[in-house]
Amino acid sequence: MNLDLSHHSYFEKYIDKQTGAESYILKEKVAQIQQNFYFSEIGLTEDNEYMWFQCMNWPAEFIYLGVISMNPEKPYIKAFPAAGFQGGGNKPNLIPGTHDAIFAAGSAVYRIDVFGNIKKVFEIDEEFLTYRTPDRLSTQLTVNSAGKLVALDMRIAGKTYLATGNLETGEVKMLHKFNRHYDHAQFSAIDPKLILLDQDWERDYHTGERFDIDQRMWLIDTDCTKFEPVLPKKWFRHGSIICHDFWSKDGWICWPDYDAVYEYNIESEETNKVWDNSMCHVHTNDRKYWVGDASPYTWDQKPCRVIFFNRESGKEIDIFSALPKPNYKSGGVYHLDPHPQFSRDGESIISMTTVNDGEVDISITPVKPLAEICS
Repeated sequence: MNLDLSHHSYFEKYIDKQTGAESYILKEKVAQIQQNFYFSEIGLTEDNEYMWFQCMNWPAEFIYLGVISMNPEKPYIKAFPAAGFQGGGNKPNLIPGTHDAIFAAGSAVYRIDVFGNIKKVFEIDEEFLTYRTPDRLSTQLTVNSAGKLVALDMRIAGKTYLATGNLETGEVKMLHKFNRHYDHAQFSAIDPKLILLDQDWERDYHTGERFDIDQRMWLIDTDCTKFEPVLPKKWFRHGSIICHDFWSKDGWICWPDYDAVYEYNIESEETNKVWDNSMCHVHTNDRKYWVGDASPYTWDQKPCRVIFFNRESGKEIDIFSALPKPNYKSGGVYHLDPHPQFSRDGESIISMTTVNDGEVDISITPVKPLAEICS
């Protein structure tokens, strides 16, 4: 479906006062706080028929899913409190080629359709858990390029367990256990066996002592024949602060280093500086057009911006030039950053916005006008 929100009764047009960039804000409310998915997980289905989003109601430490029909002839919006989960680490995702979402709750992963029908996909065996409660089953629930396996980076009692869950058979296969904290496991966009895994800072489970990252990005495969740092010379906080990495659609690894935005080819080991701008989160599909937020980390000092960038022309434009700080304290479950992302077809940009006096809303911005301005 061609996405046209100009006649959708649930959206209203917003034009940035400084740049004239045109977006559409979701005005229909089924929860106090409605937010798009994490920047590397896209809530808009491949055919643009539906968009899944996250629902929160302050001060509850609980997230649940909502869905909206994007067809202006068939408007529909619904929240599903049963599709809920605790903790900011369990991020939902979509099952490729379907309208269904998946989410992790407790020790299981569930599938939900747009009418709210839920079924369990797989569950972690109690014999493995031994009465332990998972802090997290999966940071991002990415599905591999074959459409069968889900990446699990379980965090249990201060340990990390990397595993896969099979969407067809329900089998959970343990791959490796780590004493360090690893998260953000993401299947490659083109290799069904390859996983990008992030090392993260952590506190000792018993003493509370903090340990920082050494090497941020690692590659591991489902056969457990590979486990290696992506950029071994990039020692974290010693000339490098790699963050918020993800796969482009053609299998490059992309990330901001806070000073600029980079890409890396895992075959040739080529590293390129793409965008000489300080970003927090960035996203791209084709590595030509990029979008980023700058920066929710400095929201206390100045408004946040969401910026579109054309790599070929070197031109950029603010989608939102001055977002006020959210009315709700971010942190933990309330991970209230813009998290801009391209739709799968590259025709739209989805992000969190606060243009309505600090209230948290979801925005969708057509890419074509931005591309024409930045050509």
